[in-house]
Amino acid sequence: MKVGSLIRLSRRLEPPTEKLRLGILGTRRKPFQDSPTPAGNSAAAIALLRLHGYADDGVDQDSSRNGSYRNQAERTLELYSPVAGQHGIFAATYGLAAVRLVQPHAQVVVIGKDAVASELYRAAVQAFDLNTAVLRLDADKAVAQNLPPALAATIPNLPALGGGKSFAVVCSGFVCQPPVFDPQELARVLGRQARPAA
Repeated sequence: MKVGSLIRLSRRLEPPTEKLRLGILGTRRKPFQDSPTPAGNSAAAIALLRLHGYADDGVDQDSSRNGSYRNQAERTLELYSPVAGQHGIFAATYGLAAVRLVQPHAQVVVIGKDAVASELYRAAVQAFDLNTAVLRLDADKAVAQNLPPALAATIPNLPALGGGKSFAVVCSGFVCQPPVFDPQELARVLGRQARPAA
């Protein structure tokens, strides 16, 4: 037997000391239910879906590959779907992740630093939705390097940026609507978006 083969064999026989130091984090099985903290896999699926909304990493149609953040989150949730109903309220984080998966993500970007911008921001955060993130920037800070990739190609190129008026842009599913200048109109737009079409 060659020396290289002996070294590889001895490494396989060594006890997994790293695994022992990590405790439960070193195990492959993670608890599914929320007790007393949110379940790790469901929380990870939520984080992956939020990353997908910001990164615009596309959706990989080939499910045999890891693909996008969204595909990874969907695969995680599919693994637990057969047993989710058995856990009742202890599967609440799983339920939140499932809602985030099936409803489109949205970002509201408020541009400006005057009183109208404050009112637009208030209207945006008042319409609570699990899948909506609100970002507020001064007009001179609305540049690609200050924005997530999904918004970097759109927001800096808006003609309204040069107008000197505060406005909000609602983007959902990687598509942005025209700028909104009135807080009441923004509340109406967000209200329509929160209700699914009948």
